Amino acid sequence: MAERHLQEQMESILARLSMPVTVLDREYDDSMKGSLAAQLTDGVLAAYDGNMYLAVPRTNIVLMCAQDHPGAKDVLLLACELVSTLGAAADSHTENSFDVYRRALRGELAGSELEALSHEHQLPDDLKRCVMVFHIVQTDNERAYDLLRDITPMQDKDVLIDMDRHSVVLIKDMTEEDSVEELTQFAQALQETLMGETAHQMTIGIGRSRHTMDELRESYMEARRAIEVGRIFKPEESIYVYSRLILERFLTELPQDISAYYHSLLFNRKNQRLFNEEMLYTIDMFFKKDLNLSDTARQLYIHRNTLVYRLDKVQKQTGLDLRSFEDAVTFKILMELKKVSGERTSRKS
Repeated sequence: MAERHLQEQMESILARLSMPVTVLDREYDDSMKGSLAAQLTDGVLAAYDGNMYLAVPRTNIVLMCAQDHPGAKDVLLLACELVSTLGAAADSHTENSFDVYRRALRGELAGSELEALSHEHQLPDDLKRCVMVFHIVQTDNERAYDLLRDITPMQDKDVLIDMDRHSVVLIKDMTEEDSVEELTQFAQALQETLMGETAHQMTIGIGRSRHTMDELRESYMEARRAIEVGRIFKPEESIYVYSRLILERFLTELPQDISAYYHSLLFNRKNQRLFNEEMLYTIDMFFKKDLNLSDTARQLYIHRNTLVYRLDKVQKQTGLDLRSFEDAVTFKILMELKKVSGERTSRKS
């Protein structure tokens, strides 16, 4: 919408000049190919096939008028200055609008100052939105924003913001009440597009929805926290939803020494041989299959009785029957504590 408005303003201004000036797109207009393209240099007049051309610096715009018109050179130079000034003004407005969002997310703006700037730049204050953080580590010589700018599906009120070299924020309009599942599907589709077009991998954090500009920072911090916590507990995944990491967030709040101690109640030297790699993989799959014996055995390509034998060994040595939901929850929490305890402890119960 902003580009269309800029185009209309540009055409309106150029129509008032003393002679017709045509606006061409250097990238898409067929007339910009071949020998003419080779002659074009930003800001330098070029004559070709009875016309005068001038490429506007730092844009894809090329201005053209008939070469035999008196004062054609002066008119093109004037038109170039007008287009450059108009474009710079539009860019300045866009950058300032993005800067308000950026500073608000970083906590640099709040209260009356944020309200005043939001009003100045006509940013919606009462709108259901959530923040998604896109993080790309290996960007080489590119910024993450440059990789995502043209492939991210955007609704009218969505805003894509360049935060730093590796991070981009999407403030997503939630007025149509996109569910967590829909947001996750959106994130997965964007990951696949990015991988297919650039071969880059991306981690995504999703915060909860908020309504006001002042509250957007909370959603932003949640999205960042989701990535931080998710990487600890679910390193095999790459999309993390803050509202789905309740247990994991709780565990990270526990003091490190407490986490290490309770982890050692189950995982200690006494049980070291029991919890070998094969056993831990079996238990992990049992949990993923919602404590279903038949599904787990099928997934592990083992007989059901073999699985029962392994679970019986755990119950005999630890007292926890993983077929019981309560005991399974206890085991799961104690096992996860290793990820936040910082080190394997040898303390015995």
